[in-house]
Amino acid sequence: MDLHHTWPKHLTFALAIPLLPRCSDDMVPFMSTGLVFCLLCCHFSPNKVHIPTNYWDKIVIGTNLFLTYLSAQVFVSTGKDYIQSVDTLTSLPWAQLAYPLCWVTIEETLFYLIHKFFHRPGIYEKCHKMHHKFKTTSAWTSFYSHPFDQLFAILWTALGPPLFQLCVLKIPVCAPIVTLWLFGAIITFTVSHHTVTGSGGHAEGSDHLEHHQKFNVNFGNFGYYDMRGGSYAGRMEQREKNRIKDEKRKVGGERKKVEEEKKVE
Repeated sequence: MDLHHTWPKHLTFALAIPLLPRCSDDMVPFMSTGLVFCLLCCHFSPNKVHIPTNYWDKIVIGTNLFLTYLSAQVFVSTGKDYIQSVDTLTSLPWAQLAYPLCWVTIEETLFYLIHKFFHRPGIYEKCHKMHHKFKTTSAWTSFYSHPFDQLFAILWTALGPPLFQLCVLKIPVCAPIVTLWLFGAIITFTVSHHTVTGSGGHAEGSDHLEHHQKFNVNFGNFGYYDMRGGSYAGRMEQREKNRIKDEKRKVGGERKKVEEEKKVE
């Protein structure tokens, strides 16, 4: 577990889970507060890679943060009649924990397919290219994308499955369960862009960092479809390559130093 770059996610979850909202009215304030906390943890992380952003970048990031908030409001307002309240977390019908397992399977499939589609020539330049401005990413730049990209590839691939269950299938879900899913999805996506300075001064992060640096790998969130399709590139493999590169550079530097000393003699 790479806690050196994922600790903001784990800390956010550890503090948030006992406070999961018991009713739909508290869902959006809870998720908004938690996201701000997670972003601040990443922002003030002592070993983070600093990614400079200009005024326009900040406007785009702010716009997409607002779209995220607005989408959460629309979700809750639309599905409110089928979001059940509970008195305590211990009174949850624990069988409902199976629902997020279904949602994550659907979301991963949708995200992988849409993400690959957005990388097609002719499509990429019109939309997704904007998100790839940053080869090395940060938690803030997870929100740097074309608004269409943010809405359809990121937000509604996560919001769609539970909303379909609530409003089309009319299967109710308790507020803490659906909040856990929505909150978990946005926090995981945000921290997947957080990078830290690793050994040798190299930027280290999640598999998604490899996607930004190599472009044609790691289209999914969890690697399953990429492994099946031959487009998976693990961060551990890249870390090993960086280690070997650093060792070669070190050996080369020592050899050069010895040669210079011989010349002096």
